[in-house]
Amino acid sequence: MVWLGERKGRFNPDWPRVRALILDRDGHRCQWPVEDDYGRVRLCGAYANQVDHKKRDPVCDDDSPENLWALCDRHHSYKTELEAAEQRRENRRRRAEAKWYRHPAFH
Repeated sequence: MVWLGERKGRFNPDWPRVRALILDRDGHRCQWPVEDDYGRVRLCGAYANQVDHKKRDPVCDDDSPENLWALCDRHHSYKTELEAAEQRRENRRRRAEAKWYRHPAFH
């Protein structure tokens, strides 16, 4: 799995304990905010078996309880796809910029 290969070196060896603490703190309920048709926001509340970082740092994972939340499979997958799409956009932007600066006018 690529994810583990990239992050294995910085993976928290105490993660199983941290994960259990967050799941217990959140009552094994998904903390993803869901908006109804009237604009009211509530928590998803579905059974959660995933613990994820609210904000991701590409250098060092912040495993503080304030940055972790329990998510259901559906919302964990959704958040992961949002992050992947953002990274693809950033990669395209960087490639376009690199191509621009490879133009002979810049050499």
